[in-house]
Amino acid sequence: MCGIIGVSSPKAAEECYLGLIMMQHRGQDSCGILSFDEDIHIERGEGLAQDYLRPRLKELPGNIALGHVRYPTKGSDIQREIQPFFSNFPYGVGLIHNGNIYNYPELKEELAAQRRILFSKSDSEALLNLLCHYLTQEDIFSSIAHVMQKVRGSYSCVLAIQEENAIVGFRDPYGIRPLVLGRRGHDYCIASESVALDVSGYELVGDIKPGEVVVVKEGKVERRVLEKRKPAHCFFEWVYFSRPDSIMEEKSVYEVRLLLGRTIQFTHEADVVMAVPDTARPAAQGFSERNGIVEREGMIKNRYIGRTFIMSSQHERENAVNLKLNVIKKEVCGKRIALIDDSIVRGTTSKKIVALLRKHGAREVHFVSTCPPIKFPCVYGIDFPTSEELIAYRNDDIARSLGADSVTYQTIEGLVSAIGISDLCTACLTGEYPTGNDMASFSGLRKKERQLLEV
Repeated sequence: MCGIIGVSSPKAAEECYLGLIMMQHRGQDSCGILSFDEDIHIERGEGLAQDYLRPRLKELPGNIALGHVRYPTKGSDIQREIQPFFSNFPYGVGLIHNGNIYNYPELKEELAAQRRILFSKSDSEALLNLLCHYLTQEDIFSSIAHVMQKVRGSYSCVLAIQEENAIVGFRDPYGIRPLVLGRRGHDYCIASESVALDVSGYELVGDIKPGEVVVVKEGKVERRVLEKRKPAHCFFEWVYFSRPDSIMEEKSVYEVRLLLGRTIQFTHEADVVMAVPDTARPAAQGFSERNGIVEREGMIKNRYIGRTFIMSSQHERENAVNLKLNVIKKEVCGKRIALIDDSIVRGTTSKKIVALLRKHGAREVHFVSTCPPIKFPCVYGIDFPTSEELIAYRNDDIARSLGADSVTYQTIEGLVSAIGISDLCTACLTGEYPTGNDMASFSGLRKKERQLLEV
């Protein structure tokens, strides 16, 4: 999962930077901006956008630019995998990608046969090279059509094409990862979330459709849907990843989270409702309103610690919890607490939070998840690639594992109702993958991938 933005405007790099600041929650590992004028300009590095990119903006002239913040799910060489990627063959093309290409090993072998050299272990670089191969023979729409036929997985992408002075956005035929289009007069912006448009005054035109290509050139837009499949939008965007002030598929993320809290069926007694800050706050508000239980702040978040879920190792996640949350002791001591969180994935963080509340005198802790049990791997770019690491897959007595008095999950029906869209990817809940891959074939690809990464 990453944050991507492409801008066509006189202040393209600056507006990319502002958009990345608004989407920093989508990736804390690294960041980068590419811009074009007569030359190519790229600034890429580890860390947060504000720290790395802000002092380098003057080095990024031009009226088209791409920006990226990265949350890693593949590879180990951070420096080589920082986006945007660039190819000067057949002409200057930059690419940013949010998603996961699970047939990357096959694509790598095909590109090797074409003598296309990959300098990283990134599926995004393979995607760029595959696209550039077709661009030597055909126009941008035909080239992307070939890519859609060949690539398996999730991909929302933005290209910058130097020769055309254009930006191009496209989305996989299932629309798994988000991508929106914004307009401000003759200027355009394509981004992962609508908050990236708001900061520079772009009006939300709407979502780029599944299988659609949008070409922005000289203040004009051309749109074509190249592939039509049954949409499968990732539900986790509404539950966790996106900012509450974003709008996705015409649905307010904040309002969805309120409804997620209101629709949970809770059968226990509690004195107070408390959210695990910050993603679960709207759900806790909705839960409080529905159940008539007063809501209180029980934990304060350290604003200088990033999102623990998207940290690159379990060790980092565990250590961050101790620094991230501090208890308001008077609000916790002696209380029966309905503790609202967006989800329970591995369970390690949840267990630490329950223990923290008990340490400070909580009488009972009833854990409430706004997401149904996550039991299956995500092959589309969210970092739970094996079932064995998921607590709902490996453990029937989750409350005991967490040290909680009870655990209440949202239902799949309640999740769909709250989002208000039936065309959702719920593969990690049900094991039914919209792209049609079964887990046996995916496991084989994972094994093959590991072998290729060792080469």
